[in-house]
Amino acid sequence: MSSVVLFVVSFILGLSWIAEGYRDRKNYVTSVEEKMNLLDKDRELILVLDSYATELNDKIIMLKRIVKEFKQPLEKAKNRDEEYLSNPINSLSLLRQMHEDWEPVEKLLKQPVGQEKIALIEKMREDLPVEYDLMEANQAMYRILHTYDLEPKDVSAGLIDGVQYRGKMSASDCFTMGTFSFKAGSYQLASKWLSVAKDLLVDQPRKYHEVMGVTKADVTLLLARSLIASGNVSNATDILMRDSMFGEAGSALTLHFLRNTPKPSINLESWESDESFNQLCRSSSKRQMGESKPSRLHCRYNTTTTPFLRLAPFRMEELSLDPYVVFYHNVLSDPEIEKLKPMSKPFLERAKVFRVEKGSDEIAPSRSADGAWLPHQDTDPSDLEVLNRIGRRIEDLTGLNTRSGSQMQFLKYGFGGHFVPHYDYFNSKTSYLERVGDRIATVLFYLNNVDHGGATAFPKLNLVVPTQKGSALFWHNLDRKSYDYDTRTFHGACPLISGTKLVMTRWIYELDQMFLIPAVLPPRRRNFSKSLLNPF
Repeated sequence: MSSVVLFVVSFILGLSWIAEGYRDRKNYVTSVEEKMNLLDKDRELILVLDSYATELNDKIIMLKRIVKEFKQPLEKAKNRDEEYLSNPINSLSLLRQMHEDWEPVEKLLKQPVGQEKIALIEKMREDLPVEYDLMEANQAMYRILHTYDLEPKDVSAGLIDGVQYRGKMSASDCFTMGTFSFKAGSYQLASKWLSVAKDLLVDQPRKYHEVMGVTKADVTLLLARSLIASGNVSNATDILMRDSMFGEAGSALTLHFLRNTPKPSINLESWESDESFNQLCRSSSKRQMGESKPSRLHCRYNTTTTPFLRLAPFRMEELSLDPYVVFYHNVLSDPEIEKLKPMSKPFLERAKVFRVEKGSDEIAPSRSADGAWLPHQDTDPSDLEVLNRIGRRIEDLTGLNTRSGSQMQFLKYGFGGHFVPHYDYFNSKTSYLERVGDRIATVLFYLNNVDHGGATAFPKLNLVVPTQKGSALFWHNLDRKSYDYDTRTFHGACPLISGTKLVMTRWIYELDQMFLIPAVLPPRRRNFSKSLLNPF
């Protein structure tokens, strides 16, 4: 059964366009729950369509039965019309049938079929994904291919980054990806997708694709344009001239495409990651499949951060000493994690990115996940004890004060979910930051194991950290001696290939540490001259 188009994909026409589109829409791309609901709707739609087809078939069966009855007298009269009509019974039957029987036949033909089913489908379509949902799905698939350096031919057959998944992409799926890649200016990638689509068209009846809106001519023309745009003119001409629909006109089409160079209509620069980040994501993916093991600088038990750790130390791996990056094992228990999931579910919404220049949060293609702030104002009081206990544990792990910014951000990543490399500090001046200072450190909890993708990568440190349920990654964003911004903490979330990724982040602010970690050197990269119109 082919489900409603989900696993194919998406582009973004601009940040304001995305924010406007998602204001009142369901989050079909990043939300697993909405995709589950969509799958149920797909099943229901198919049942309705099947019921409609049954009603049509019943009408066809009745019409064929009438045709059979009407043909019987004609078979008797075949090659002996005059003799047949000389029989008074046949004459009467002919006159009666021509006068009486064709009126009910006409009424049967005009009788509407499946109107209730058509109305139900129209109603259900109001709540189905719209264009920008599909575009963002296209973007997610494009991101996976770009980051993990995959081939469309393999992906279309279900082979993704060395893992064979069940299910394959259709010709329509591949054509959608080819169209997206073409609009994004990735003409070589578009050519590969469209070549696969062209091959898949052979496996299904032509009439089916014509009804669905994807024809061989559509694919061939866009494939030729993509090849010409990528410099492969001779191959494009050959494809056009060998197609029976174009033939000798292929040369003229080639000339037309050469004179009308396509211009990309999708800007990918806002969310594309550099190659060093992509390489780290690829290396982490290989580790997940057991090809190699991550290297660690030093492994030991932390018993010194707070007195409590002398009784209950945490196992830690020091991944980097400068800047300080530490990985803690078994920080959260399974019961605690199971508490956090339902606690956050009612408040999940599309995660946003803070724009320093605007002083506000907004949905952006650089980040695709659902998020919830905990505790929420509507959090059940019985859940606060779990959050408070985790808060105290953060102080034990880090040795830092956490009076400010007590909320933690629960994040749920779905299909292609990612966060492009960024800094956790703001380097800006707002009323809130004037009270608490910038983010001196980050604690990132991993709430589940991810089978494929989703690692945390630090390209400037050549460091990548796969997810591990119950663990926590801790690092300093500011230099502990000067409170200067440490640009080496540039990091991002690798695109998720399959499943769901659950994390929770707690940021720690610098002014809480004023008497705990006094500065001994003046900062060189701090900029307090910036001011924003609206505090956050």
